[in-house]
Amino acid sequence: MVLTHRARRRRAALEVAASALLVLPLLVLPLPAAPADAAEAGAARLLAAPAPGSVEGTAGSCLTRATSSGTYSVRCAGSARRATGFLDLLRGAPPPTCWLQDPGAPDAPVPTRPATAPGADPAVRLLAAPVPEPTAQPTALPTAQPTAQPTAQPTAQPTAAPTALTTAPAPAPSPEPAPPQEFQQVTLVPAPNPRTGVPSWNLRFSPSTVVTSPDDPARCPFWDELTPGQRAYVELAQERRGRIQTRGVVTSPSTTPRVGQTVAFSRGAPQDPRPIGAGRVRMRAVVQELEVDPGEPGSRPVRCEGAGDRIAAGARVRSGPRTCSHAYRHTSAGSGFGAAPDNFTVRATETWRIEVSEDAGATWRPFHVVELPTETGLRVTEVQTLVVPLAP
Repeated sequence: MVLTHRARRRRAALEVAASALLVLPLLVLPLPAAPADAAEAGAARLLAAPAPGSVEGTAGSCLTRATSSGTYSVRCAGSARRATGFLDLLRGAPPPTCWLQDPGAPDAPVPTRPATAPGADPAVRLLAAPVPEPTAQPTALPTAQPTAQPTAQPTAQPTAAPTALTTAPAPAPSPEPAPPQEFQQVTLVPAPNPRTGVPSWNLRFSPSTVVTSPDDPARCPFWDELTPGQRAYVELAQERRGRIQTRGVVTSPSTTPRVGQTVAFSRGAPQDPRPIGAGRVRMRAVVQELEVDPGEPGSRPVRCEGAGDRIAAGARVRSGPRTCSHAYRHTSAGSGFGAAPDNFTVRATETWRIEVSEDAGATWRPFHVVELPTETGLRVTEVQTLVVPLAP
């Protein structure tokens, strides 16, 4: 068959279009799914956008935080002592984002659902709707008529009574939607992660006034419509806070060393910070290392484990892995520490490890490491020799 020039062009165009259709499905490929957020209970997970110099994470259904200044804190949900995570706390319910309450109620979560609002309670509407229905008539008619007239009208009743009993009752009118009312809407800002259920450490309550009908299906739920897990989720306002106190270093066995005397540096704070938290989730701070620059020209920093052991008076052993010992070779005369003359400037760096426990303190895992520098003035003297003149 001989094709005309126009037919050959049309055939070539169809072949090009067919080849494009064959290639197109190969080009439209599904993109790889984004990795799901970590939701493993107990893992040291970082939250989004932590503040500068701070580390935030989760432990069970608690929020944990530590800063570079030595503060650490924990905020737990209402049932966080038993839940292994926020999803376990919610038990299948979505993370709450808002709720309704009475106008003028405090922003804190309180059960303030209006009980007098018409149509506000679905349970009340369900109980009130069947009232006009003749549900009690089938039991009233069979007991009254057969006993009152058993012989007088034997032929009239069988035809009248079935007619009355089989007549379908009139359908009850559907309740009218409640009119719009003014409520206070409390919104969680920022909204929790809907996939992992993890809220933000900076979670806050944002109140606003809304006008809506209690029967509007698109409204926020009332506080008592939230599940127990959702209400416990909202109760994250209680914060337990700890802080590492630093007061420089002290020397032992003498607080005023002499030239040639071996002294040991140790933390000047009277005690370590106590663990914080209640139930299963707790936090604590443990001093890991102490490094001290004695401040004497030409001296090198000394380093020891922990807070630095103190040396008792008369002790023969004045060194070891936990002892930051040093012997000065010069006095501090002519040196100055701020407004204190004749003092060496002793610079110390305390390294602390902030830890988290999820089993009431039985075991601990590291959460954050902070270094806290301090300065202390130290006077170093020399041995004075008393010269007693001889008697003439």
